[in-house]
Amino acid sequence: MAKEKVVRCRVSKNGSGPPVESTRYVPLDVYDLWKHLMVTRHGFEILEEQVSLWFDIDGDPHVSYSDADYERVMRLSLWVYSDSDRMFRKVVRYFPEGDYPDIKTAFLSHYEEPRNHSQWAARLEERSGVWVKAKG
Repeated sequence: MAKEKVVRCRVSKNGSGPPVESTRYVPLDVYDLWKHLMVTRHGFEILEEQVSLWFDIDGDPHVSYSDADYERVMRLSLWVYSDSDRMFRKVVRYFPEGDYPDIKTAFLSHYEEPRNHSQWAARLEERSGVWVKAKG
């Protein structure tokens, strides 16, 4: 069973209309850099930060946790080949399961150029999992 420390947060972006908020799940080891870029480069406000663990559930939809104890989160791993570096690089992101089909399409669109022009096909791995809500 795979597990990773992941930060769950809400992001808000003010524009010409009402603020747009969404939930993000970011690996703890890159969270500070991600937060810095989201605030300074993209103008988001970061709200409700909470660290916990993400566990894969090996495709079993019947997890032993009660619904109040976790949130279903998909992990998407994408290996993209770089012709200039002559090697693959791994990109891992976490998405709320309910929004996953739409978010997956948007996420993959950021990597269409390298995938379409590489001599090697990108490899995609999707894993169902849960983000365990911290108590207290």
